[in-house]
Amino acid sequence: MPPLLLSLRSSPSPCLRLRRLRLFRCSASSSATPSSSLAPYHASFDRRMALAGIHPHHRIAVGVSGGPDSMALCVLAAAWKKAAGRKAAGEGGSDASAFVDGLLGVVVDHGLRPESADEARLVRDRVRGMGVECEIARCEWPDGRPKQGHVQEAAREVRYQKLLDICIKQQIGVLLIAHHSDDQAELFVLRLSRNSGILGLAGTAFVSQLFAPNLKYDGENFRRYGILLVRPMLDFSKDDMYKICQGSNQSWVEDPTNNSMMYARNRIRASLRNLSIEGTFHSGVHKLISACRLARTCVDGTWSMIAKKSVSILEYGYAVIDLEKLDPLNVDDLCLSHYLANILQFVSQRHKPLRGRSARLLLDYICTIPCKAALTVAGCYLCAVPRSKGSKVLVCCSVDWMESSSAEISYKCSYEERAPPVPKIDQIVLEGLLQSNQFIQNHSNIPFVYSKSSIDVLNKAKDLNLIDDFTLEKLCYLRTDEQNKFIAKEHKDEEHDMEETRFPDCDVLSLCPGETCHFMSRFLITWKDPDVVNEICLHENEEYLSKICNVNLDGSLEVRHMIDADWLFLAEVCKIRSVEDNLSDPKASSGKMQMDNAPQHYRYLQQSAQKALQILRCIPAAARRTLPVLTNAQGDIVCIPSIGFRCCPSLSIQAVFYPRVPLGGGYSSYV
Repeated sequence: MPPLLLSLRSSPSPCLRLRRLRLFRCSASSSATPSSSLAPYHASFDRRMALAGIHPHHRIAVGVSGGPDSMALCVLAAAWKKAAGRKAAGEGGSDASAFVDGLLGVVVDHGLRPESADEARLVRDRVRGMGVECEIARCEWPDGRPKQGHVQEAAREVRYQKLLDICIKQQIGVLLIAHHSDDQAELFVLRLSRNSGILGLAGTAFVSQLFAPNLKYDGENFRRYGILLVRPMLDFSKDDMYKICQGSNQSWVEDPTNNSMMYARNRIRASLRNLSIEGTFHSGVHKLISACRLARTCVDGTWSMIAKKSVSILEYGYAVIDLEKLDPLNVDDLCLSHYLANILQFVSQRHKPLRGRSARLLLDYICTIPCKAALTVAGCYLCAVPRSKGSKVLVCCSVDWMESSSAEISYKCSYEERAPPVPKIDQIVLEGLLQSNQFIQNHSNIPFVYSKSSIDVLNKAKDLNLIDDFTLEKLCYLRTDEQNKFIAKEHKDEEHDMEETRFPDCDVLSLCPGETCHFMSRFLITWKDPDVVNEICLHENEEYLSKICNVNLDGSLEVRHMIDADWLFLAEVCKIRSVEDNLSDPKASSGKMQMDNAPQHYRYLQQSAQKALQILRCIPAAARRTLPVLTNAQGDIVCIPSIGFRCCPSLSIQAVFYPRVPLGGGYSSYV
């Protein structure tokens, strides 16, 4: 425990009313650091914000927990905004009682304890006392409290969702989080124990893009909403956070659960604190992390350049890799693995890291030229593109993955509440990219590019004199110790999960006129309301509408992925030469639809099938199976919007390939 914190805890606290709460304990600054000593912190904060491409005129939110980290971040962000405001308004300054313009603090109340609401209100009032407007976001747990051992993970996921929701509602494009260098060291050891490679050991990004889980309606179209998550305190240590709070006379709260050895991060934090007494250990670890981040920055830039020349994204939801342009045998394994992972995550919208055996299988597969075999991995199916002689690889979503995950990542889009305009972050991203490119140009020697494991990284760091023997020994010990605890916990969790396994009912995604859905977070399907469609049903008698157009009695249709029988159905419809033949010869019927004596409607159906089949022949069979198909409750095909098939012109249904998260996961920076 830092000596500074010990002295603070022994000092009289002005916030005694918090001591009755079970979780939080209040600390206050008793011996304030002179404000002049905060100048280096303000200068460093200014530089980091400029490096991210962010300027004081941008609307910004700050995630606030009430701890020393987030309170220090509020102090620096408010001072940064105020200084710019004074400069713009002249030396006359501004109204000291007013809230800082364009800055919002957000306190997330997880609602997992009875006293959490009181704590959130106290933190909110403190932030407002700093001159920063602040609001509380309360988490809801409709499925009950997270199970033991997964509370922190679940709370983090919900917390970021709440922060994102508020940013979107307030038209804020930048969210600041108070992660610091000690957090990075903890994460480094944690990932070291999980056998992460160099990309994982680089830690959390300086800037990353966070996307809403659902597309939102902006008044004209459904769009993906994303904000920038920025960590401007990564150059500061935990002790720096206390000094900033002291120097600005700000109180903070301490979370006793941070001392619980039940959590891996806390165990690692305690070990690092003890080892930091050795001066070379602390500095060596941070040199190593900086080197990993440099390598990550280089890899990010390299894979992006390779992708621009070798990958094509098709409107039907699949990707094609040109092996001749990629030249995988001459691309470093690290860059190639990252390149492939990004493509597979984009196509499947399954945003999980590619590790171990899966990563090795994928590398071996892509380096086998010409491509002759097929591979299913990480929610995707890969095979040679037909008639390419193995020079091109098709990457499409795996049907097995779609069937197991459709209910989880398919949803109806809501028109009920018009979302505000998408926060404008393009200029920020552009400036950030320029800074990242400059950063890479200033560093010609990129370490660890050929390191294949965490142990390789440590040994290479020792060879480069980034760490000494003592640091290497202790990092290896921490890695092994935490790895053993992780393996034991994993086995225990598996047994617990087997005992509590539930198989939830998979809801069928249905769609009605005037509605929009996002199928597999990949295809945006819109069914225009009949009242705004110029085309009408070709059958004059409206009572036959359900029979001929095959919609359900409630007017809805069900959405599923395409199966082999669907294109056979289209082929059969095209083969029937006339309505008379269909009526006189039952064997000629498609078997999928029950035709009546409406020749005009039937001719439209046949023409629609012919055009759709012509398009379908241009799509590889594996990729066809990922297309959305709309059917009625009996399973009759009513519409295949991606290829233009529909039973009746009155069914104005469109499908556009619009993944929730773009290729590469959005903008990120590790400088």
